[in-house]
Amino acid sequence: MAENEQRPSEQASAAPEEVTTQATESVQVDLQAELEALRQQLQEEQRKAAEHYDSYLRSVAELRNYKKRVEQEREQLSREANAELISRLLPILDDLERAFAVLPDEKLLRFSWIEGILLIYRRLQAVLEQHGLRPIEAVGKPFDPYFHEAVLFEEVPPEQDQLVLSELQKGYKIYDRVLRPTLVKVGRAPETPSEPSAPPEPSTSPEAGSEPEKENAQGGAAPCRE
Repeated sequence: MAENEQRPSEQASAAPEEVTTQATESVQVDLQAELEALRQQLQEEQRKAAEHYDSYLRSVAELRNYKKRVEQEREQLSREANAELISRLLPILDDLERAFAVLPDEKLLRFSWIEGILLIYRRLQAVLEQHGLRPIEAVGKPFDPYFHEAVLFEEVPPEQDQLVLSELQKGYKIYDRVLRPTLVKVGRAPETPSEPSAPPEPSTSPEAGSEPEKENAQGGAAPCRE
């Protein structure tokens, strides 16, 4: 009887432990589900953050490219405006160079007013060079239609063929662009005459012969006998 009486008490003591275990397992399941939901939410937020960061980097790159393009366009417009102005100043530079080239006597360069004009010419030349103006080298160089414009030709030996002999008007380029080609005189070697062709040789074939020989061979009139 005592044994039977103890069994219900054991069962009663075991029941709370099972309930506790089931509650713990239920809490663990709930925690795992909540952690999984938080992990998925974190991954989603990380994906959005990566997308926003990529969009930010693209926006920064596009802004830099836009600024660079605007700066290039502004510089190009400035160069075009400078080229237009410099091209109108080139005739003045040419006139000054011609005036100094035809001075009758070098002693005239000692006059103060001539020195003043020479100083103005050098300052003008320096300002134009600061804006990218450079003279085109021509004399002694091979003729290049991109930089030179042939006006005159002179017969020269073959080794000087297509060489620039002299400048008729100085040419200029601004940065890498030709502003005005150089007017030049170009050497041209004389053309060598071609050898005359030999006359055709007469045919020596035995089949070929004169018409009378052919007629005699075909049985013409026989000679008369006495």
